[in-house]
Amino acid sequence: MAVITISKEFGTESEKVAHLVAQKLGYEYIGNSLIAEIAKELHISESEAEAFRKTSQSRILRLVDRYTCSIVQKVVDREHGCLDDKNYYETTKKLVDKSYEAGDVIILGWGSQCILRGKPNTLHVHLKKDAETKVSEVMENRSLDYKAAKDYIEIEESDSRAYIKEYFKQDWTDARLYDLIIDMGKNSVEKAVDLICDNIKHLEAS
Repeated sequence: MAVITISKEFGTESEKVAHLVAQKLGYEYIGNSLIAEIAKELHISESEAEAFRKTSQSRILRLVDRYTCSIVQKVVDREHGCLDDKNYYETTKKLVDKSYEAGDVIILGWGSQCILRGKPNTLHVHLKKDAETKVSEVMENRSLDYKAAKDYIEIEESDSRAYIKEYFKQDWTDARLYDLIIDMGKNSVEKAVDLICDNIKHLEAS
């Protein structure tokens, strides 16, 4: 069994990459959006049983309890703020550790590349994109001028950068944290998926 962690810069289509890799390998995928979706269901008591019935086949979701959901949801509901609540770090660390024990899982974000650093049977992936490419795309997609686009990206990435620095004393972009770095400005989503799958096959074979 193996575990893939994915760290992403803004605009790298990380959710799509993670989902496609999970489908191709038959792995479970777990990320903020998934936990947030479950949490919203759990906030409505009438839906709780139905929500877990629908997801009862997932090995990973069996590891997710109401407390985990509520902590992650609280942070997701805010635009930024994972540094405001140490419970977020402690809760997500436990979830990452449990996911590692379960195996055959893809974890997007949560500092999982640091939490599981040095663990056997892990592949740590970083999705990056050239700064100017990101700015150009934001300018076009959001009709912003250069400075506004650059500021927008800085805000989007600052939380992840600060989280890694605060709790792990690491530089988010340090290549030593990763086994595979993929430039999403030069590679398509499909190519990124192939690269990750090829690397995990070599890891599983070793």
